[in-house]
Amino acid sequence: MTGPLRDGVDDQNRSPDAAAAPLGATGPRVALIVNARSRTGRAGFDTACRLLVARGCTIAAAHAVADPAALPAVVAEAAAGTHDLVVIGGGDGTISTTVGAFADRDRVLGLLPLGTANSFAKALGLPLALDEAVDVLRDGVVARVDLGVLNGRHFANAVAIGLPADIARGTPHRVKRWVGRSGYLLVAAVRFLRHRAFRATVTHDGGTATFEALELRIANGGFQGGVPVLPTADVDSGDLVIRVIKGPSRRALLRVWLQALRGTTPDTSDPDQSDVVVLRSRAVSIETDPPQRVSVDGEVVMRTPVKAEIAPRALRVMVPRTAARHG
Repeated sequence: MTGPLRDGVDDQNRSPDAAAAPLGATGPRVALIVNARSRTGRAGFDTACRLLVARGCTIAAAHAVADPAALPAVVAEAAAGTHDLVVIGGGDGTISTTVGAFADRDRVLGLLPLGTANSFAKALGLPLALDEAVDVLRDGVVARVDLGVLNGRHFANAVAIGLPADIARGTPHRVKRWVGRSGYLLVAAVRFLRHRAFRATVTHDGGTATFEALELRIANGGFQGGVPVLPTADVDSGDLVIRVIKGPSRRALLRVWLQALRGTTPDTSDPDQSDVVVLRSRAVSIETDPPQRVSVDGEVVMRTPVKAEIAPRALRVMVPRTAARHG
């Protein structure tokens, strides 16, 4: 089922019967766009086509995109069309680079978690099994959730400054694809030993503070790297959660990361954990000395300084019926 590629987009990669689903017009008309470079994207595309058709959806367009740089244009074209649902398959980076096409619009987004960490999917309460995720597209409900905006561009889940950004930069796509989350851990071990604290000035709704920081995170959703890093962050809270891990000792960083892997979070009221600061704000500006790399949903895209703000209820997305955030 492989057709010719044009600018990294496979316009013909669609099963012969995909245009007419068994239930005819009773199912939604779907545009399916899959990042073929995501960890399970290549296999997931064919499976998703088959599952959507079996569940009565009409696939009006289907693209397996081999070049991630082509994704925004393909998704923007689909979001501007007349489809009932635009389905994107990929990981957090795929979602982050394309979610702006849906911001503050009536077009509904459906997600298939085909990446390494799938943090935004977890924040929405989506199942990670592909057949169950497709069930949500057909039988779920539309929810309105928040997005973040960083230096004018929308993001879905989280921003990281410091060591997490260095790890993201040092983890090639081929490592994430073949090794998965353990690839992050291998790179993290090396980067951790080299990491040094930096000066960070954080301006938020409550004022301005300066820290000697090892790591800063700005969270819309509570999961990062596939684990619950900031469970107080919620995609329908109407604000962002900012966490600073203070230096200079890297022991604090190691302790907090181990807590996240165990599913626990720092108690900031505990004097022994005073090296962790958590803030809530609708907007935040961060300056660092020296300038630091900034990763957005796992992809390094810029350096500091940055300004982030919340875009409340900006995204319409399919979630399970059991999810509380209907709207």
